[in-house]
Amino acid sequence: MPSAPPEPTVPPKPAAVSPAEFAQALANVDAAIAPGFTQLKAADTPKELSAALDAAAEGARSAADAFEQVAPPETAISAASSLRNALVELPGDLDGLSTAASKNKVCTAASGVPEASKLGGLSALRDAAAALAAVDPTYKVGTFAPAAQDEPSRQGSTGQLSGGQRGGLGELTVKNESGAEDALVKLTNGDKTVREVYVRGGDETTVKGIPDGTLTAYYATGTDWDGDAKKFTRSCAFQKFDDTLSYETTRTQYTTYSLTLYTIAGGNATISDIPPDQFPS
Repeated sequence: MPSAPPEPTVPPKPAAVSPAEFAQALANVDAAIAPGFTQLKAADTPKELSAALDAAAEGARSAADAFEQVAPPETAISAASSLRNALVELPGDLDGLSTAASKNKVCTAASGVPEASKLGGLSALRDAAAALAAVDPTYKVGTFAPAAQDEPSRQGSTGQLSGGQRGGLGELTVKNESGAEDALVKLTNGDKTVREVYVRGGDETTVKGIPDGTLTAYYATGTDWDGDAKKFTRSCAFQKFDDTLSYETTRTQYTTYSLTLYTIAGGNATISDIPPDQFPS
């Protein structure tokens, strides 16, 4: 009579870690993810924003793998399971936002942080953190996570901005025919900013007092104007006029120019798209 097949061996469950060890495991989660969020909060360009989100996503993957090996104390099993699910979800969410940043849909921390705060994985992580803290106040995780917040929607006023150089008689008229998007026009002389002008979509303005010199004209378009940083934080695009503007004043005359902005190359002068890091700061 044939013998019965051996019963499958079930590996024993790992022993639950102590509360102190579990608290350390939670601290390790934050240590893996927090550096990416620190970079995120300081990001000043789409490239920096994308790199920060990539770092946070990689940290979340590492944290998920490590936390999977942790057997929580019995009182924390349910909340720990929620945290595991959040850590699995979070990297994909961060990858998606990184892709948006790489396409200039999200451009600086001012919009990147609010966008990140509403990601499903981060919301789930905040909920899991609250559940763990309810079990034991020493169970702290997600300290890096921003609270959920609305995206800003700010707009500047048409006219020249502070700063730049004065002392000339030159004039520049800017017509923004780029639809609903506002624009920032910047005149430079080498690496020095001569004038900055904000023009709302559909508006026109004339700037006076431009000094003599051969100037280069750039412009940026987008939404949500961060007046302190002088940048658009969403849907940003950057262009440069191919021809320079030569301002010259004599005893009897001075130079005037008119620039028309469009959403595509055109207008009264040819333009070229440029990457964000080539737009003068």
